[in-house]
Amino acid sequence: MAKKKDESYDLSILRGRQYSKSNSLINAKGTTSLLAQKIFSVGIQQAQLDESTGQLITTLHGGDLRRIFGNKGGSFYEHIRDLVEPEKDKASLLDWRIIYTNDSTKELEALNVVTDCKFKDGILEMRYNNRITDQLYQLKENYTMFSLEETIPLKSIYSYRIYEILKSEFDKQSYLAHKRGENLDNSEPYMMVMNLTDLKLRLGIIDPNENKEIYNALKKSNVDFDYIEQLSQKSAERKKDKDASNTGKPKYSVFSTFRKNTLDKAKEELDEMTSIRFEYEPVKSGRGGKIHSIRFFIYDKKKTKVEVVEKKIVKVLTPEEKDEFIDSLNEIIEERLKMKDLRAIAEAAEYDLSKVEKAYRVMSSKSSVNDITAFMISAIKGGYEEPVKKTTQFNKYEQRADDFVELEKILLDN
Repeated sequence: MAKKKDESYDLSILRGRQYSKSNSLINAKGTTSLLAQKIFSVGIQQAQLDESTGQLITTLHGGDLRRIFGNKGGSFYEHIRDLVEPEKDKASLLDWRIIYTNDSTKELEALNVVTDCKFKDGILEMRYNNRITDQLYQLKENYTMFSLEETIPLKSIYSYRIYEILKSEFDKQSYLAHKRGENLDNSEPYMMVMNLTDLKLRLGIIDPNENKEIYNALKKSNVDFDYIEQLSQKSAERKKDKDASNTGKPKYSVFSTFRKNTLDKAKEELDEMTSIRFEYEPVKSGRGGKIHSIRFFIYDKKKTKVEVVEKKIVKVLTPEEKDEFIDSLNEIIEERLKMKDLRAIAEAAEYDLSKVEKAYRVMSSKSSVNDITAFMISAIKGGYEEPVKKTTQFNKYEQRADDFVELEKILLDN
């Protein structure tokens, strides 16, 4: 049973209040606190433009902030002051620096999000960097709108950032799919694959500003994320040299710890508190099976539900029978696949040839498929049907115009 949203938040004051960010800004890399992210979002929801400077300015009253964040103690103001007043070893709003790709110039930029702020007489005033005004104000395309009622109750900075990233991707793919007349009821999930190091950078686990070499590596047309991992390791080792209590290892360098504290926590929180939910699977490569990416499956909670599926008894085949089945796959699938891919497809189909044949017909109906094995496995597990062409066009969204890779994987809940 899903838990209720945190009662300490005054959801009535949040209801109907939304904020927008450019998709480029959503995918920015940098690190800050959860409270800073939330105050930033509340602020841009009601920010006004100073036409003389081109800066967005927001004024937030302490009483409203108390109601929004449900904090009744005097310590809440101390948290606000900590954010406003730079102090050694404490992150402030003025320290919040991001690296992102500007949609207009297509160049990588590094900047401080907030240029100045003050908290006086219970009122917080902030000025956003005028270089990101066009990423926050009067957006017409390539942006995503979020509900404060969904984001403010989130308890983890990683849940907050993963929600924004996945919601942005869901809206993009939903818009394009509806435009093509596909998935009109949003009952099927959308898939995205993200490099693990890239995800850590977006979540602030790896700070792109801690090492100039990381910034230079990100500026390259083909980013070498393995190299960035090495740079992060070197930074951690240097910290150990200065501080004996430091482990000398990058944060969440062990995947099981990363999974527990970021992905699993976000999965639970998003399912409880937001309009989307997600499943995920690690993507491995190489002999050692190193995890290099995460494959996300993003669902609209209003259109889908989790169903309990009865376990099936799977016939146990002999090695010879399995080899014969693989030979049959070679006859069905015209494209030449590696043996390990054929075996993966066979396992997904539980060695049922009819499932493979059906999935292959579905794949053949697509104009193009980048990853045949991934698509076949998803089509088998999802019971994918051949699409029925529809003429309905989706034209209500103004916001996304990018070209995105065609959805290739659909995976139903276990």
